[in-house]
Amino acid sequence: MRHHLLTATALASLLLTAPAFAQTVTFWQFSTNPNDIAAWEGIIEAFEASHEGIDVVMEIVPWSEQQQRLVTALTTGGLPDVSMLGNNVVAQFQATGALAPLDDAFAAYDAANGTNVAEDIWPGDKGYYNLGGQWWASPIAVETRALYYRKDLFEAAGLDPNDPPDTWEELRAAAKTLTEASEDGVYGIGLGTSLDYFTVHNFMSAYLGYGARMLNDDGTCGFDTPEFKEALSVYTGIALDGSTHPDAASMNGDTFQRGFLDGRYAMILMHPSLYRDLQTEQPEWLDQVAIAKVPAGPANRSGFLGGWPLVMWEASQNKEAAGQFIMFATHGDAFKDLAIAGGFIPGSISLAQGAPWTEEPYPLFVEQLQDARPYQYPSEAIAQMGQLEVDTIQKAVQAVALGQKDVDQATADLCTDINTVLQR
Repeated sequence: MRHHLLTATALASLLLTAPAFAQTVTFWQFSTNPNDIAAWEGIIEAFEASHEGIDVVMEIVPWSEQQQRLVTALTTGGLPDVSMLGNNVVAQFQATGALAPLDDAFAAYDAANGTNVAEDIWPGDKGYYNLGGQWWASPIAVETRALYYRKDLFEAAGLDPNDPPDTWEELRAAAKTLTEASEDGVYGIGLGTSLDYFTVHNFMSAYLGYGARMLNDDGTCGFDTPEFKEALSVYTGIALDGSTHPDAASMNGDTFQRGFLDGRYAMILMHPSLYRDLQTEQPEWLDQVAIAKVPAGPANRSGFLGGWPLVMWEASQNKEAAGQFIMFATHGDAFKDLAIAGGFIPGSISLAQGAPWTEEPYPLFVEQLQDARPYQYPSEAIAQMGQLEVDTIQKAVQAVALGQKDVDQATADLCTDINTVLQR
């Protein structure tokens, strides 16, 4: 065995050039998909190679467990330096002082790379992540929806296959025509009215498109308006017309997606991954599928804006190193590789406007992201956001769709429920 002996001079030189101590950044990553894990391992390896003296330790915390793990760690200790987080709960943790702002990390990255990170973030994400004039998250992924439709079924129903519905009123009318023209029990659209995220992900496009807003300027419920009632009426009217599945009030988004793949719906509002599933399954009518933007309302066209970012926890003892990792992991070539491996649209506009997001079906989704907005637009996200989207809005939709309440009563009850939550 050969032994390497260092002279006193060589040892002194090594000690002078080595970092005084190694910093460890703990990172909670929520995806259990092997491809995602491998991609994150690649980012960590590249980061450590270019940031001497910083080690990143990744722990896999499944999405289904992350909320409870974070809440427990807030109470008992053990929070990571960095973690993923749902976009709808960033405000929840920021309001308690649990998160650290990222403005210094943004500025340091911009100074080193000649960038403007804040300008490269999708407009709607500002409502989730820029709170009180500071940035509290750096986006990884963004998601929006578009209208998939069957041109062959449009033609059979006497509708122009090259002129899909452009407004919510047109969508309701087309869904009714398509349903009535079907001889095989195909419904005009797969549209949710249940207590499921699929419902609010679709309905928010309607109420924002009609100019309704969740919150008034004084922070109270803003839904008790003619604009919201019109949106609720046209959305639930699709179900009341019989133009979607009769069990829509108890079905989830996965069931509707499966139904479209099986040819049971002529239209559906869905994310880009449906296109991938269509390419995989190759239904005989695949070449008849087209994609259009989400319908507009009288006020605007608003797409659903989903996604998730990286955040830094205030308890971190290595904030500078943690900030460097966040910026490295959400920008540049390593991040691009992660987005490609994960099959999502990046939260960086400049990346999303280049390859491979220039290939179908992405260009339309990327274009629509300029008009994709959070639920509470134009207000900033609030701490109760996660609870409101789950516990209140969907209940109002379901009640009207089932004929249990009329639009006026459902709206009044909805605002009572929202204000009760806001006052806690």
